[in-house]
Amino acid sequence: MSQGHDAHATSHEAGAVHSHRGAYIRLGVILTIVTAIELALPFLKDYPEIWNPIKPVWAPLLVVMSIAKFGAVVAEFMHLRGDRRVYQFLFMSPLLLAVVLFPAVGALSVVTFRPFGEGYASTAIDVRSGYVAPTKGPALEAPLADEKFVLAFNEAKGKNFEAGKKIFGEKCVSCHGKAGEGVANLGFNLTDNCYKYGSTFKDLYLTVAKGQNGGKMPAWSASMKGEEMRQVVYYIKSLKGSNAAGGQPCVGDQVAD
Repeated sequence: MSQGHDAHATSHEAGAVHSHRGAYIRLGVILTIVTAIELALPFLKDYPEIWNPIKPVWAPLLVVMSIAKFGAVVAEFMHLRGDRRVYQFLFMSPLLLAVVLFPAVGALSVVTFRPFGEGYASTAIDVRSGYVAPTKGPALEAPLADEKFVLAFNEAKGKNFEAGKKIFGEKCVSCHGKAGEGVANLGFNLTDNCYKYGSTFKDLYLTVAKGQNGGKMPAWSASMKGEEMRQVVYYIKSLKGSNAAGGQPCVGDQVAD
């Protein structure tokens, strides 16, 4: 009886020696640290000198950290490390495939979509949230004198505003509509007689160049030359009073000129 009791005690003590408690605690600490990093990354936006180098890769980085946490939990709590090789292979194969595919998709996002970098596409959601393209491009040129604006407008009119219309179609239709009728919650109607930020050539030029409304109207001087912005202004000026079908309601002051 005493020997059986001693054997049971010895077995219990051996089990205590081989407890996984320490491994679980270490894993918990690591998971907590990684999760804290994931949650803290977006707050670095307030520190451009730190955030700018991270910005292009932060989305793929979050995916990689999530996969790493998932793999660590499975390996420890499902005892995958001590399981047969065939089961390890069956689990790890799709996980490795995911590890390859997620960064690849993330890299594609970096190239393609502006919120992750300096790509060529932006969605309506991005625009609505106030996304502004990176400020790289020619320096802002001062507006022309009034009489020069008028002469240049008449010259553009003689060419049917072709240059400005082309740029408008590339840069402005997502917010202001194909005919300048405006888009709800995105861009004003440019075909009525209403102006919120001024109606002169100089006003329109500075609005296009510097942006308005807290950045929801981008500062196009970051990516367009002065002459390109002027051509857009001439085309926009030509839309006044055309009252395109389905136009958005008047915003700002109505002007006669």
